[in-house]
Amino acid sequence: MLTLKKFISEQGLDERYVNAIGDRDIDLKNQYKKQVWDLLQSSYAKNGGLIGNGFQSMEIMVQKIPMWKMVINNGTVEAVVLYKDKGGRKSVAMGSTGSPYAKKAISNLFPAELQRSYGEKSKSALGALMKIVPWSVLEPLMKIVPWSVLEPYAKTPAQVQKVSKDTITSLKDFKGTLPDDAKATLTKFPVLQPYGYFREIGGKLSFKVMIGTPGKTIK
Repeated sequence: MLTLKKFISEQGLDERYVNAIGDRDIDLKNQYKKQVWDLLQSSYAKNGGLIGNGFQSMEIMVQKIPMWKMVINNGTVEAVVLYKDKGGRKSVAMGSTGSPYAKKAISNLFPAELQRSYGEKSKSALGALMKIVPWSVLEPLMKIVPWSVLEPYAKTPAQVQKVSKDTITSLKDFKGTLPDDAKATLTKFPVLQPYGYFREIGGKLSFKVMIGTPGKTIK
């Protein structure tokens, strides 16, 4: 059986990233905050903007988002993933220039991150990711990472509820007309049906899928 660990080893995926964690790396965060902020704003612009606690301003982002994983090429932040400590290392935002360099870096990052972090993937959260690893994201990933390898990291709504304190509604319990983002995702990727759920954000229902490994805190 092909496991994620074996897959990473066979593919020879490596990492070349710069981590900025907590107050110890505050100078590093301040050095790159403008680039990171602009990259995120651009990446989420067509998906309703970047919302949530910690993203009210550039300065608040520096103070409230504890971990930044940046892909830096000749002084330019090509891609970034930001994490909070919430039931483990939770990815809360991702941005990219969309360059070939950034695409390759994020593609290499994703398999390893499944083992040490998790995230709720939805229309807005996927906005930046869709530009670089176009669920439209999962389709190219499936050519690299088989669904049989990814599936053990996808969480059912019951598992999600144990991690999240928010009220969620599983796809099977949802009543009414599915939102457009849910329809589009499930049409392309019916394998996600057992893992889909809805959570209210800003007064609107958002379709989500949790994938990764909760419980591993930021060190």
